[in-house]
Amino acid sequence: MNTEPATPPPRRKWHLQRWLLLLAISLLAYAGWTQYAYYSAIKEAEALSWQLTYTDPAKMIWQNWKAAFEKDTWLDGVTGVATWTGTQLEQHQDILQRLNPKSLGIYKATNVRDLSGLKGLTRLNTLVVMNGPDLTNVDMLQNLPALKHVYFSECTALTNVDALKTLTTLHVLDFYGSHGLTKESIEALSAALPNTRVLDNITLIPELQKP
Repeated sequence: MNTEPATPPPRRKWHLQRWLLLLAISLLAYAGWTQYAYYSAIKEAEALSWQLTYTDPAKMIWQNWKAAFEKDTWLDGVTGVATWTGTQLEQHQDILQRLNPKSLGIYKATNVRDLSGLKGLTRLNTLVVMNGPDLTNVDMLQNLPALKHVYFSECTALTNVDALKTLTTLHVLDFYGSHGLTKESIEALSAALPNTRVLDNITLIPELQKP
């Protein structure tokens, strides 16, 4: 009679496989939801006549299946947003946050008094604000760590830009046509940002691509 104990079932292996399966399902669900939010934000922005530059993962993979295994296919997302009215950004801030673009152009910033509508844009590296006669407060830019290029055009009510002194990673800061800033304030900003090219009333604003 065989008295050896029976071999226990491979429960540990089954548990591991089950957790791996649950993890895979969770990742797929998260990716699906992320893509849904991404495309819905694009659709809503286009309905507002915002001009968008973005990557379409499905299209890229259709053209080259290897793109499915490249990080930028899934993470690059919306690279540019251009809008003609700044008030839309405040009314639809949630859409802008979901798009989280790398560059943003506001070509008619009338009635925009501050830039609170840019809250949460962690990837924003280029900002163009044109025709903003009511803009007086730029403190929000302190909370955008990726900023490299900032252009203000015809923002004539802008007189205090001390908040920008903390943006030590800036490459270019331009105040073309923003006559409310004094020579002294520009010089103080330049001294605080020795690695930044600070320009005043001498350069043209590089516009984002227009329709």
